[in-house]
Amino acid sequence: MTRDPELDDLTEKMEEAISRMASKEIVVRKETMKAFCEIVEEGNPIYSDSQAARDAGFDNIPIPESYLLTLITPLSHELFTTGLGPLLGPVVKGIIHTSSVIEFLEPLYCDIPYRLEMAFGGLVRKKGKMGEYFVGTYPHRVFDARDELMAVDRHVFFLRTD
Repeated sequence: MTRDPELDDLTEKMEEAISRMASKEIVVRKETMKAFCEIVEEGNPIYSDSQAARDAGFDNIPIPESYLLTLITPLSHELFTTGLGPLLGPVVKGIIHTSSVIEFLEPLYCDIPYRLEMAFGGLVRKKGKMGEYFVGTYPHRVFDARDELMAVDRHVFFLRTD
């Protein structure tokens, strides 16, 4: 197999940048969830009324899937700006977010502390109609206070090289 020095170098920089990123502690307040639901016109009462949430089988007001992206976006922003941006050098010409796939292992609830962290799933060099690029996978993980994995949001970014 042919060695790819650019891929190896960028992979090393990604691993190093992610290793320096501190996890983020978050708590979503019920009031915040209610305001979010009003903005996005989410009318399901389980996101604003504790009794409706319990009647639907939840322990508390759940955090909807649509809100998870709001929580984890700062991790991606930090990686590609202050964490990695200065290290990209002349190889990467642009970054494009291409997908996000969320897997809830357990419901997330309001007023409960969680810890967010980013991992690195690796890079692959690709070539397509739009030129050459690297495809990077970045799982964003949500843990509870017991360090149990609660959710994973797998983000894929294209890093354009030409």
